Amino acid sequence: YGLTWKWCQMILLRIMGCGQSKRAEVGLPEAGATTPSNTNNNRATSLKANKSLPSARESPQSIHPAVLYHHLLSGLDPISSPERAVRALTESFWAEARNLCASTPSLASYVDPVTHGTPLHVACSLGSAHVFTYSLSKIATLCIKELVNECPEAVSHRDKHCHVPLDGILSGMYTGKGTHKKHGSLSDLFHFRIETAKILLHHDADSVLLSGKNLYQIVESLPDDVEAPMGSTVEFVKLLVEKGGASVQPTAAMMEHLKSMQGSDVESLVIEAEDDSVMALLYRRFVRQFDQSERFFEGDNSRDEVICHRRNFKNAAVNTFNVIELLLRPPYVEDDTGNDLLVHNAVRACACPPDLLRYIVETNLEAVAEADSMGNLPLHYAAGFDEVYCFPNLSSQKLPCRLRLTAPESYSKYVIDELLYAYPEGASSANDDGVLPIVIAIESGKKWIGGGIRSLYEAYPLGIEQAHLGKQHPLMNAVSFQSEEDESDDQSTVVQLQEGYDGRKGTIATGVDGGGGRCRKRRQRRKIYKDESHDAIMLVQRPGTPICDVVTTMWANEEDGGVQMLGCSALEQAAIEAESNQEAIASVAMLGVTTVVNAMKNHPNEPAVQEKACSALLAMAPADNVREVSFAASGAISTIVSAMQAHVSDATVQTEACRALRGIAMKGGAERATVVASVSGFTALVNAMGAHPDDNGVHREACAALEALTSFRDAYLPELHEQTETLLKSAAIKFPEDCLELTSAIFLRLRASEL
Repeated sequence: YGLTWKWCQMILLRIMGCGQSKRAEVGLPEAGATTPSNTNNNRATSLKANKSLPSARESPQSIHPAVLYHHLLSGLDPISSPERAVRALTESFWAEARNLCASTPSLASYVDPVTHGTPLHVACSLGSAHVFTYSLSKIATLCIKELVNECPEAVSHRDKHCHVPLDGILSGMYTGKGTHKKHGSLSDLFHFRIETAKILLHHDADSVLLSGKNLYQIVESLPDDVEAPMGSTVEFVKLLVEKGGASVQPTAAMMEHLKSMQGSDVESLVIEAEDDSVMALLYRRFVRQFDQSERFFEGDNSRDEVICHRRNFKNAAVNTFNVIELLLRPPYVEDDTGNDLLVHNAVRACACPPDLLRYIVETNLEAVAEADSMGNLPLHYAAGFDEVYCFPNLSSQKLPCRLRLTAPESYSKYVIDELLYAYPEGASSANDDGVLPIVIAIESGKKWIGGGIRSLYEAYPLGIEQAHLGKQHPLMNAVSFQSEEDESDDQSTVVQLQEGYDGRKGTIATGVDGGGGRCRKRRQRRKIYKDESHDAIMLVQRPGTPICDVVTTMWANEEDGGVQMLGCSALEQAAIEAESNQEAIASVAMLGVTTVVNAMKNHPNEPAVQEKACSALLAMAPADNVREVSFAASGAISTIVSAMQAHVSDATVQTEACRALRGIAMKGGAERATVVASVSGFTALVNAMGAHPDDNGVHREACAALEALTSFRDAYLPELHEQTETLLKSAAIKFPEDCLELTSAIFLRLRASEL
């Protein structure tokens, strides 16, 4: 991003692998990089070096066949201008390329002997990365049309790295991300990409498999689309979904490719990222944008610049959620039939992170009780996915051991519980075939607890009779044991759910209220039995448990304080083991931050959970603002302050909370310091010292946090009050070794800010 011309040329030379010329095919992925396109090479045009593709028309042989190819490569050559622009930024460059192709059609079929690329490969990559204006895009698109008309086979031809021209459009997005801020609007930047992609997909809709890592990289490269709702990024993704088959839905077509692929090819198709997913990334981005759309600024918040900022990020959030909805749809569907069933699509995809699924359910409660054309509720799909939308058993195939084609541990239980909380009657609702959700769950081989069968049984006990289980069936023992527990259960021990707003601020990340992200419709929550929590507790404590399993287990057992406490400890340990590797810590934080916040909101009165949660957030703090992780938008900062306010007398909670706030402020700078102050964090730190006048640890950490907050001149902090001054002086006198230097710095900065 923000590449200089010289650096960009060096990278492009390496991409093309061409040592004889300084010109290279632009914007393509690195040499040897694995992309989903590689898995579709049965569609590629098979060529030998130095041979040309068949041309639509023959041309005189007086012109060298590589003229057009090398003309396009020269697009990165600089022109004499104050901005050090390149030739590809001029209309004359694209007009000349089009004229060359029109006058000598055979030039479009040239295949470079070194790169095995065609002029179309170069034009697509170059245009995607360097065509910024609408007028330039119109001329460049005409050039693309001419190239395709003269050599349609080039659309499916693969270069030495197995890339087709459409790959150039997608990879050019990485190079061009952010350039519209300097050169033009986002809609102008995407005009070339959209129009060119239409042409390429019309000729070969399956040239690139838009799933796995390829889809993740596309989503990662999308900028904040602030210009208008239903903006150009939405239009581009809609095109990829309807014409190119982009989707997070596992499809039958994907299965056909899986059967014919091995090793890294399979991983490229299925695994979106080592530690992340398309939906998780998009939801973190949506939460950040939504948070910015409500951001509070110092001074008059009715100023035009504040209103513009909020409007822009509201547009961005709307566009990001539209992208989420589009990618949850089944691929190659152009009309709106069934596409409004967002909850169905979210459940059926089996790809939504827990916080996104909760948000979708809570904002579409009526859709939870709505059946699709086959009479299936979302609960039917959660109980067991049909053949079209699931991966069959691949145990007989030789796949990489680290390749996961199944949902994380307890994910089914979490999804089923969410749907039952929203619509308990769904457990007794049969589909058009007369089948209940519990029968589907049993037939799909789900576990009694972790798979959600127990939840379905509790919601509708009579449903298990439809399964016609024999007396020797393993589930009958579980049902018998459950019945005995139900008979002996004292109803006075059933936990009553809190109804209504409890005064704590909720966030879009964790839901619409402050109590763990939902206002549950069910009035009672069942009793937690030891056998159920035992498995979850053992899993989150097990060394080497994948982060996604820890996270889903915590969401699926959010009522259990022990699971939450130990889960927070597991996330803390994983972040600590990453040491100073910011990307490794981000691998934990991308799912871990909102999970820890959810634990704190669900157990506000349990000091052990609050203590461990604060420690986990401190360990993950270096990942703030990395890969869309936001400690402000997730509600982490406000939740830490709430913990301090609820446990003023607990010195351990106060100490860990102070450390967490300091770590977040040190990483996030003035903006995060302002957020801490805006949610009464400054006051909470001062109150911690007042509540524990003789505790050295509390004073040391509180003073260190205050020193961090005041170290940023641009931060918007409260004025120095008399109580604050008294407590700081007392800390300096009582604990001079730990607090004297810190309090001196705090006084100096606060008094300077008052001048």
